[in-house]
Amino acid sequence: MKNLFISLVLITIAIGERLWFDLGPNVELVMTASVLASIYLGRRWGVGVALVSLMISDFFLGNSLIMIFTWSAFALIAFGGKMIKGPLMGAGYGLAGALFFYFYTNFGVWLIGNLYPHTFSGLIQSYVMGLPFLRLHAVGSVLLLSGSMVLIEIVNKLISLKSSGTRCDSGTVPQL
Repeated sequence: MKNLFISLVLITIAIGERLWFDLGPNVELVMTASVLASIYLGRRWGVGVALVSLMISDFFLGNSLIMIFTWSAFALIAFGGKMIKGPLMGAGYGLAGALFFYFYTNFGVWLIGNLYPHTFSGLIQSYVMGLPFLRLHAVGSVLLLSGSMVLIEIVNKLISLKSSGTRCDSGTVPQL
């Protein structure tokens, strides 16, 4: 029940960012939410958060055949998130996830779309044209994923301090 509640909160945040409080072009909370679910709840929960978030938000936003690549990219990134141990590794994974998403989805745009010729030079052109989107996605993913992990670790530490009966008198700072 706790896992379901946490997943629903993460899904709501991811959908909210896509529909109501957009953080910027290609800054996605879907990746952050699904990777966090994978880290703290397990791979199935992470993949579920990714797919449900995309399914609901794409219902309102619309999508095209590229969804095959975007949905599977986010699901694969969420699946791999379980191996992350700590915020520093989370920052690296945020960068790796953004790079994977860039190469995989731009390949999909080239493969199924008509924007670029279906030649090697057309594929390279697809990657070059996607570079401006990569920068924001990479920076956002690094900062959002590692920052979220730091915040979760602080909250977990404070909860464990409280449950262990440790008191913080005025002027006393608990050691984190």
